[in-house]
Amino acid sequence: MLNKKSPSSDFFKIKNTEKPSIFLNCYLLIINKLKMKNFALIAVLSLLLSCGQEFAKIKVTDEKSKIIEKIFEEVSAENIEYLEEVFSDKMKMVNPKEMEFDKSSFILGIKDMYDLFDNITFESSDGDADGSEIETNYYSNGKVWTSIWNNFSATGKYTGQEINIPFHISYQWEGNKIIEEFQFFDMTAFENEATARNAQNNTSKKISFLIEMRINKGKKLNEIKSFLSELTSLMRKNEPEGYDYGYYISGDGKKVTLTEKYLTSEAAIKHADNFEGGPNMKTFLEMFTLESFIITGNSTEQLKDRLKAWSPEYRTPIGGWSH
Repeated sequence: MLNKKSPSSDFFKIKNTEKPSIFLNCYLLIINKLKMKNFALIAVLSLLLSCGQEFAKIKVTDEKSKIIEKIFEEVSAENIEYLEEVFSDKMKMVNPKEMEFDKSSFILGIKDMYDLFDNITFESSDGDADGSEIETNYYSNGKVWTSIWNNFSATGKYTGQEINIPFHISYQWEGNKIIEEFQFFDMTAFENEATARNAQNNTSKKISFLIEMRINKGKKLNEIKSFLSELTSLMRKNEPEGYDYGYYISGDGKKVTLTEKYLTSEAAIKHADNFEGGPNMKTFLEMFTLESFIITGNSTEQLKDRLKAWSPEYRTPIGGWSH
């Protein structure tokens, strides 16, 4: 369920050398030294003293821990103003799918959550290291991180489902403002609720490209695969709102179907900008001849204007559903 990528290399580099790990390493070192024939008691004492070095202080009732607790009280009360106050204007939020958002997008995401769910509640934290908890780590290098472990409970407005999702969020502080937030939880319930809303309102912003192409003469399959591998890597690195990107070859090896899916028309426009402004469009057109280009979804006028040079056909939804 949890995203296993560390939110900050500095954070987990320090975290992994905190007291539990240090004392364990020291214990193992002492055991190894006890096996030596000429072991001296002073060596043990010196080693124990060096192991006592403090790398961080963990607090659960400090001001920053209380601010995090209040954040969730205010979120439950749908008080956006408090979030505006405690999050830095420079803040970065990374969701469980490793997509980055700035402060304005983060706030919009909270508002969208209110459109998806009713009766949003969180468990209280009592500092007994059992169940939902909040703790702040004050590291010797000056960094300060607060972490919360809790459960998100709510009722879906469109599915009617009651959910209870465990989550973990880490916050980095810059003075008295939160500068970074890293989220770890299973997003399935949120995605299902959004899908149900889109099906009910027919307002999905997702855009799909379906492109049929013919492989040009003289182009070798290995050469094509190598080139497409480069394109795919660039796509994954630079376009986080593109959530599906695949090439499919025909049985006779003469044609390729390209499918692309984007969360919004704006994301599709960004892809067009990157493709046309990058170094790979010339090679792409040398390898393939486009035979058809179909765009499905509720395309914005801006997207239509941006892609008019490619003469795509547009299809708007009239039924069904999509994830």
